[in-house]
Amino acid sequence: MSEISGTKEQIFDTFIEMISTLGYENVSMRDIAMKVGIKVPSIYNHFESKQKILDDVYDYYSIHYFDHRLPVEDMKKFITTASAYEIVRTFARTYESEDQKKYVRMILITKIVIMRLFQDTVANRMFSEHNNDDINYVIEVLEYGVKIGRISSDFDLLTFAEVLIDSYIMMGIKAFAGATYEVGQLDQEKRLINMLARLLSTALMST
Repeated sequence: MSEISGTKEQIFDTFIEMISTLGYENVSMRDIAMKVGIKVPSIYNHFESKQKILDDVYDYYSIHYFDHRLPVEDMKKFITTASAYEIVRTFARTYESEDQKKYVRMILITKIVIMRLFQDTVANRMFSEHNNDDINYVIEVLEYGVKIGRISSDFDLLTFAEVLIDSYIMMGIKAFAGATYEVGQLDQEKRLINMLARLLSTALMST
């Protein structure tokens, strides 16, 4: 999806806001037009259908999903000296960005994806692919930790990675905490981070 501006951007952002609150089936092109303050035919000058807006929303999400994940090589360097808490906290990224518009979009689109998991094969596939990619990312970094002797070789990397990533998804932290969310601000999440940090600390070797 190319960068958008003007009326097309207003339509795009209004769609995200309304769908993330009311659901895809409960919002019409007329509803979107009224919220934007334009006539319905004007929407079709920018998007051929409601489905096309959704397709562009998914494209935007896929393009920017990994923007704020540390490159794996940087993460490998980080874990050579970082504490267990620091490692878990860094894995638990969100969509922090100086671009507030982009940040809000990613929070709301994540909510849309989760809402549509069992209705939309595209949302389901995208969710699964991103989830698996995140798990493999965590495993690759931790495997490096084992290789350099920072992490005990008998530590169950796969289970740890799956619990770390799946827990965040199940809690819906990224999707539902809101646009002012920062990692670690929720009490439930603090407990999760501390629990995972304690678990990792049992396998962490002194540097």
